[in-house]
Amino acid sequence: MIHSPLKTGLAFCFWGVMAMAQAQTGINCDVLRFQTLDASFIEVHVEFEGSLFRSSPGPDGWQTEVQIEAVVHSADGIVNYGKTNVLGPASIDSLSAIAGTQFHLERIEAPSGVFNVTVTISDSHPESNFRQELNLPVQIAALDQPTWSDPFIVEAFAPSDEELTMLSRSGYEMLPITHGEIVAEAEKIQFYCELYNVHEVVDSMFLVSCWIEDIEGQVLPGTRRFFRKVAAPILPLFTSIPMPEIGEAKEPVALVVQALTRENQLIAENRLPFQLVPTAALDNRMDYVSALPAYLQMFTDSLTLLQHIQDHHPLADASQRHTINGAIKTAPVDQMQAFLAHFWEQHSPESPELGWRDYTKAIAYADSSYGACRNGHGAETDMGYIYLRYGPPNTVVKRHNETDYYPYEIWHYHRAGPFTNKRFLFFSPHMVAECFTILHSDMLGEVQNSDWLHQLRNRENRLRVTDSQLNRLNPRRDTFSGEEPEDLFFNPR
Repeated sequence: MIHSPLKTGLAFCFWGVMAMAQAQTGINCDVLRFQTLDASFIEVHVEFEGSLFRSSPGPDGWQTEVQIEAVVHSADGIVNYGKTNVLGPASIDSLSAIAGTQFHLERIEAPSGVFNVTVTISDSHPESNFRQELNLPVQIAALDQPTWSDPFIVEAFAPSDEELTMLSRSGYEMLPITHGEIVAEAEKIQFYCELYNVHEVVDSMFLVSCWIEDIEGQVLPGTRRFFRKVAAPILPLFTSIPMPEIGEAKEPVALVVQALTRENQLIAENRLPFQLVPTAALDNRMDYVSALPAYLQMFTDSLTLLQHIQDHHPLADASQRHTINGAIKTAPVDQMQAFLAHFWEQHSPESPELGWRDYTKAIAYADSSYGACRNGHGAETDMGYIYLRYGPPNTVVKRHNETDYYPYEIWHYHRAGPFTNKRFLFFSPHMVAECFTILHSDMLGEVQNSDWLHQLRNRENRLRVTDSQLNRLNPRRDTFSGEEPEDLFFNPR
């Protein structure tokens, strides 16, 4: 998929040569006709706004998944169809995953004749019921007569690699503009089309002419171009026409392309209707900074913003922690800001700003109380992390000067997340009271160390807390031994 400016508005039109439709604001669809040496086919160009759909987390990040189905049918039934699931670009969070627009091209072989093309765009997210259906008429010419393909305006192009894609044309990768919408400030129209079977009526040189005309069919001054060409079964035309200075002239409404014999007799003609629109109407991509709430716009320095986001790790869910640990570290400032805004929309939907301000105060408290041994970053300490994740404990037992035990603290929570009556025991194995690490907890998902009492009372034991998981294979703790740390852990007061 390709990102391109968004087209807006509500319209349906069929010009007899190319079908164009727009279902609702945010979706454009064109049906164009092309040929090969031995077959004819249509191309369905669909451009859609990502914000119409829902995103889901995956191994590469958050993505949308949109199903696009195109069915070619006549009065006798279905002729052919194509269906594709279009994955959006992987993004660091669900907000940036739906920003911008995407482009998809579906190519379907069809014989000559008159058909309808039904295009269905639906959201593959299980909780979304988004579905739009468009019906566009199309008439496909016979293969044995000279004819132009439907022209399309090229927004961007680059030389093709060895591996061709659906966007490959005559040695280039070309991104079409859908719905014939051109920015009013454009200096030229760049377009592509193909001429078929001209060798059936001329045996050598012939003339190609193209221009821009107004609503009355008059050629606008300075826009006509001529090219001498050699007859061939398929002849590509990739060129541009300068946009006229409107002044007192009528506004341009169509691009016209013709093939003429040397005697100036018409061989084939096609036209592409278009409209000029203001730049703002085309570029409707999300402006992260302007869309941000005011309380987040203060974060413009990437290092400061990254540290602030990393301080949210304790409160984050699994997907958000994955983002904080990975992609957010190399994201630009606007995506970091968007991540933070969406974070608080999820965690505090009734008042994101109030939730953010309360948590920012908690970060400041954790920094001042527990951050002395982590360069002031309380969230990077065990005590600070638990404080930020579950809030202040209901009771705290402090034993920093016992002779038989390492300095320790026991925090007791009446409620910690969805659980009740949970405890956390921290100790300072290096005898530095400012730097306590978690030794044991009865909280699901936190450190659980069956040998905690032995490690706490044996100052000569240098066994690391992380190694204590081995002791689970040979538990040796006697329940309610009567020692003070155990009594305080099970009977906090």
